[in-house]
Amino acid sequence: MRLLMLSIALILSGCFEPSTTLPYPLTISQEGLGAIHPKTPIDQIPTLMVGFEVEKLSAVSSVDEATIYQIKRGGTTLAQIVSDKSGKIVDSIHILSPLIKDTHNQAIHKPLKEKPFLCEGERCIDPSSPQILYTIDPKNRTILEITYQRL
Repeated sequence: MRLLMLSIALILSGCFEPSTTLPYPLTISQEGLGAIHPKTPIDQIPTLMVGFEVEKLSAVSSVDEATIYQIKRGGTTLAQIVSDKSGKIVDSIHILSPLIKDTHNQAIHKPLKEKPFLCEGERCIDPSSPQILYTIDPKNRTILEITYQRL
C-alpha cells in the first residue's frame, strides 16, 4: 500500500518524464503518421493528435508560405508537420524523436539497417516506401531524421 501511495505521489508531482512515453504508439509509414496522411487538411492536425501538445507555427519565404504544426509531448518536440504551398494539406512530416518509429522499427539516433535501405551519401530510402526519406550520418549510419515527403 505504501509503495502504491509513493508511486501515485511521484506521478502527481511530475517525477516521471512525460516525454519518455506516448499516449499511444505512433508509426511513420508510407500512409503518413498515425491518422495524418497526405490529403489530411492541415487545420485538422490538432484534432487528430489527441494526447499531444500541438503548436502552430508559420514559415514564410519570398517564394512560399507554409503552416507548420509541432507535435510535442512534455514540452519535447516529437515531429513537425508542414503544409503544401497552398497551406491546405500535409506536404511533409519530419520525425525528430526516437519515440516515433517506422514500420521497420527504426528510430532516429539508432543505426539504419543495411536492408532493404538504399543509400546515396546521407540520404536513404526503402524502395517499397519511397516517400520515407532517412537522413543519416554516413560514417556510422545513425539516423538523424526520418521524413515523410508527399510524392
